[in-house]
Amino acid sequence: MVATKWSIRRSTRMRVSCSLGQEVNTLRRLYHSGVLEIALTVGGLLLAVLAYFVGVRRGKRYREEDRAVAAEHDADHRIDRVVQRYALLVRTSQTGALHGLLVAGVKNLRSAEEVRLARERAIAHTGIDPLRPYSLDGVSLKEFVDACEFDDVSITNDQELLARYGKRRDT
Repeated sequence: MVATKWSIRRSTRMRVSCSLGQEVNTLRRLYHSGVLEIALTVGGLLLAVLAYFVGVRRGKRYREEDRAVAAEHDADHRIDRVVQRYALLVRTSQTGALHGLLVAGVKNLRSAEEVRLARERAIAHTGIDPLRPYSLDGVSLKEFVDACEFDDVSITNDQELLARYGKRRDT
């Protein structure tokens, strides 16, 4: 086969276009792989930062839950100490009723709910309601206990408490 002018040009053009095409493809691959590597690196960093902040958030939530459980445990401990001391005072006939609760440390309780629980447990232990003489419907037990003044023998402001909170009608 005799090479014509067109066939030479065409074969040269093909070689040139093929070599340029391969170079362009190689450059594209290098460009895309570099961009891809950068994108993967940035994505990995973002994922690591996101995982860190999710972990910090979860850690804070767990810490808050632990604090709530610890506070509940401490409150239960405080209540038990007061009730055990009150039960001991009543059983040994050293004191009783409201004075016994005050001597046992009911003023150290932090909320009306803790005072209510201490009262219920004291009734369960001894069978005696220490706050029976007082009409305490709708009254914060913490306010009532904080208003009490006592010494080693008795409640010093008992008359004031009866006047302020009233006497129960069924006593």
